[in-house]
Amino acid sequence: MSPIESNQSPNPDEEFETALMEVERSLLKLKERYKEVQQAQKQKLDLENRLTTVSPEDTAEVQKIKEELQQLTITLESNLLKDQEIKTLLWQGIRQGLLGEVFWQIVRFGGLGIILGWLLKTWAS
Repeated sequence: MSPIESNQSPNPDEEFETALMEVERSLLKLKERYKEVQQAQKQKLDLENRLTTVSPEDTAEVQKIKEELQQLTITLESNLLKDQEIKTLLWQGIRQGLLGEVFWQIVRFGGLGIILGWLLKTWAS
């Protein structure tokens, strides 16, 4: 293989296989997360049913169930987006222009305002 051939872009089949493997990994992660959420929702439903069967006089048991429900709710909410995914989504948004476009508009119009202000000041003098 010559040096020119080794500097060429990767084989499209290899790129496709790599992308396909990444999609498969993402799908497995999604399936795991879905199972976790389903289990947590079932637990939450069981706790809510248990809460209705406990007598109101048993305040310790009621308090314990409410604390478990609160912890389970937090777990469910945190499972929706984990820290790494939030960071990834944030940086993807920035790279795709969500924040970048706003930044360049500020630079463009701010710079235009400064130039116009400078011109008006010099003409007024």
